[in-house]
Amino acid sequence: MYKISTGYVDENYPKFCQEAGGLILGVSTASQGISPQILEDELQEFKFEKPIVNFAINFEQSQYGDIYLNSVKNKLKKQHQKGLFILTVTPASFTTTKNLDEKALRKLDQEKILGKISNFSKAPNFDYISNCYPISLYNAIYPTNKWDNLVVHANGWNEFKLKSNSYTVTKEDLTLWKKQTLEFQTKFIKTQEFSKLRLQSFVETINFLKEKGDVFIVRMPLTAEMLALEDEKWKNFDAQFDSIAKTENVPFLNYSQKELGFNTYDGTHLVSESAKEFTSLLSKDIKNSLQIDANKK
Repeated sequence: MYKISTGYVDENYPKFCQEAGGLILGVSTASQGISPQILEDELQEFKFEKPIVNFAINFEQSQYGDIYLNSVKNKLKKQHQKGLFILTVTPASFTTTKNLDEKALRKLDQEKILGKISNFSKAPNFDYISNCYPISLYNAIYPTNKWDNLVVHANGWNEFKLKSNSYTVTKEDLTLWKKQTLEFQTKFIKTQEFSKLRLQSFVETINFLKEKGDVFIVRMPLTAEMLALEDEKWKNFDAQFDSIAKTENVPFLNYSQKELGFNTYDGTHLVSESAKEFTSLLSKDIKNSLQIDANKK
């Protein structure tokens, strides 16, 4: 395990290797779409606690719920000052398999990465490696699970590059991946239903983090095809989260309805340059919101 920890473990491991001053939460669109370093650089004047950690994983591992909230509580620095907390929202964060009761839902979440470990901030993190390492430990001798186009940063951002030393993504790749993603999402969404328990835990997460700093609800940019699919499943999504934001007195920054020109590699996840551009735009909007709020006071 020590040998594995000295090199590449997997795309999620760095998220569990430091205490956090601020957090980015959500699923894989946030994991690949928001750079903590850009947020830290462009919001320096507000003196947010560092480091900001991208603690979003994917729709299978980091849906909102009691387990995710517990991991957030354990991830933050013990002597915490003022943090920045970005809670990204998508229908996938609030669904569960149809006809799953509360007990079964909690059991399902308990069996995921966040439920399997108790240490969220240690390096090396043998708790993570022993309980969540996805392949054989022989990989320490002959690594086989690293793809150069996915750059895994120490702050939790998973940066996707169209070109690396070993592979250049082609137009044919992009066409195929977008087709596969749309087909998968179309089939998957039919097996899912909205979970009141997840939404309740999301609100509890907001209330916990409001005591620790500034909270922003964010809906990531979407392609027209994916937006149509999500809106078909949850028609009042934007209105519901706008209402939650007003009730909880936190900003809701919604980028899903805007033609922003950001590029994805599969119709859902932003490529490197677009992720950087989006994070800069997000930083600008956060700055404007904080300045407006300060002027009111």
